[in-house]
Amino acid sequence: MKAFLRKEWMETVRTGRLLILGIIFFIFGLMNPAIAKLTPWLMETMKDSLAESGMVVGEVTVNAMTSWTQFYKNGLMCVIVIVLMLGGVLVNEYMKGTLVQVVTKGLSRRKIFFSKMITVYGLWTLMYLVYFGVTYGYTAYFWPEDKVEALVFGAFCYWLFGMFLLAFLLLFSAIAGNVGQVLLGVGAVTAVMFFLNYVPKLQKYLPLRLTEGLNLSLGTLKTEDFVPAVIISCISVAACGIIGMAVFDKRNL
Repeated sequence: MKAFLRKEWMETVRTGRLLILGIIFFIFGLMNPAIAKLTPWLMETMKDSLAESGMVVGEVTVNAMTSWTQFYKNGLMCVIVIVLMLGGVLVNEYMKGTLVQVVTKGLSRRKIFFSKMITVYGLWTLMYLVYFGVTYGYTAYFWPEDKVEALVFGAFCYWLFGMFLLAFLLLFSAIAGNVGQVLLGVGAVTAVMFFLNYVPKLQKYLPLRLTEGLNLSLGTLKTEDFVPAVIISCISVAACGIIGMAVFDKRNL
């Protein structure tokens, strides 16, 4: 299993996936404070053209909260990027037939699946730390006096939302035969959540609540409002791992 994990890491580096993801998440992290910092200048530049359209632009004030607002808005793009980049983490192995060799050499299927889990969750965690760290560093540099409430917990919730979707990605990877089917499955799960979110009584239980960390910082939601969604997400991650491992154990490679 250690050898297989080493192989996964080397493949991630050699294919350039690690570098590409690192650059993308760094840019996303940098965009958050940059957009906030440039907003007054942009509004001043567009002031005359907006005035001609009948729109009056008042004084624009930006602070650390403006940067973290962008953080939560761009967070969904980060999740989409990681899902797209890792959609073929297992199905590409099926197509190449590389798993047959390691299984015949004695590596159990469960250890293969678990290795894939470690790789996927590890990459997401590392990239999310880059995204959060860059935003935090530059925001603290530009607005050192501003404090944002419940920042760590809100960021943790968004990370857990990514883990939730990646758990279903791994589950569908154990079932599906190509990347399209895997992405379609993850998309279907997301669409169902958005549909159920229209039912007010279900909102606090849906993992989609984990993306609302901004409302936590603004004070419109409290920490306890996220607890049901956190519990449901953790149970879902564990269940997807167990079911995915069981399905992969019986799959024809």
